[in-house]
Amino acid sequence: MSEPTKGVLLVVDDEPLKRVTLQIELSEAGYTVAEAPDAATAMQHLRSRPVDVVITDVRMPGMDGLQFLRQIKAASPKTQVILMTAFGSIDMAIEAMKRGAYDFLTKPFKTEVLLEKIERLRSSSDWPNTQAVPPTVVRLGPLVGRSYAARQLFDHIRAAADNERSILIEGETGSGAELVAQAIHELSRRANRPLTRVNCAAYSPHLLDAELFGSTSSSSAEAGTGRVQASQGGTLFLDEVDALPMDLQHKLLRLLEPRNQSGNGDVPDVRLLCATHKDLRQLVDSGKFRQDLYYRVAAVSLLIPPLRDRREDIPLLAEEYLRRQNEARNDRTVPTHISVHACEALMSYHWPGNLLELEHTLERAVTMATGDTIELKDIMLPKPAGQAQGDVWPDMEANLTSTIAGVERKLIDAALRRATGNQAKAAQFLGIPRTTLRDKMAKYGMVGAGSREVASGK
Repeated sequence: MSEPTKGVLLVVDDEPLKRVTLQIELSEAGYTVAEAPDAATAMQHLRSRPVDVVITDVRMPGMDGLQFLRQIKAASPKTQVILMTAFGSIDMAIEAMKRGAYDFLTKPFKTEVLLEKIERLRSSSDWPNTQAVPPTVVRLGPLVGRSYAARQLFDHIRAAADNERSILIEGETGSGAELVAQAIHELSRRANRPLTRVNCAAYSPHLLDAELFGSTSSSSAEAGTGRVQASQGGTLFLDEVDALPMDLQHKLLRLLEPRNQSGNGDVPDVRLLCATHKDLRQLVDSGKFRQDLYYRVAAVSLLIPPLRDRREDIPLLAEEYLRRQNEARNDRTVPTHISVHACEALMSYHWPGNLLELEHTLERAVTMATGDTIELKDIMLPKPAGQAQGDVWPDMEANLTSTIAGVERKLIDAALRRATGNQAKAAQFLGIPRTTLRDKMAKYGMVGAGSREVASGK
């Protein structure tokens, strides 16, 4: 979905102006460049997407160069590392090279010198070449992904699926717990038996009792039969299990009693999957969830990564959504493609609603699109809190200097968002030299905004 580049670089430096300068100049040389102010932020980036080369300062707050190098190689062994070092930390840089770093430069240096080292690495057999060999797309039942975070989740699902233990699926709202439950069921030995779903938060306590355990007023398929009994031999999925009242928690605990210990033939043969976006351990501590039930439902725990930690899956998820819509088009005209710029906008957003919010955004885009391709104009994403559409005008009661500064800052911010974080493009939109944009970003404390603020939605 995205245009090929010469490679993917990550610049890590606690000096904002140095980061922005390198990001702009390396981007102009044909590379895709991300930036991070510290090692911890850089590691989050590395765990969610492939990087060819990390270009990092040796001395930064929180983590030294050697410790950072170890973490990089542990998370992504093929990623190469080039160090930027002041004279006083040359010994550390040399030690880092002995431990696997590719090269180092002594500050200050010209970007051309760094580019020469990168080009030399790129022409060698040591170049990771993540652009040329993208991660394989993995499908697991209704799930699809290629990111490290997605593939790790899929591995955990495979490992946990084919046994009889209860599983607690944890994750933020909208992260796809029902899809994970479906994948677990389809991979299990119970796949040819029913998968029954109940959202515990959707019922009052009385109706939930009837729904789960049965009564004459039950809305289950068989009158008087609860969902537990209807799931005989199969899987019962309880979403938002944190909403289960205390008396029903006791009934559920009885269901989970080991059959070889209880000898109770009335207990149905049901495998239980539960999901929550709350911290059940905190609910146990506050007395709102039974501790003994917690240990039973969380015999195995799976954590679904938020969409912001698997951004490179977004184009794939968008394509998958359009494919499903076209299969069920019902004589509707549905776009079959999504443009590069529309994809960039989707990947720059922070997705607090995760997969559910992405699906709703694509649903609106399908409605707005006029051709066979979803364009940037069709993508409608929320503005940051407090910013109205097209609002670039500050409080006019301020003096002239602050008014001009406020307008200028908001125009720069708007240009960066329009350019989806690319400062070179933003400068073109504003009709100013790149060096002028860089100076103004530093002046207004916007250094690094091109990628960090757009990605976080600030």
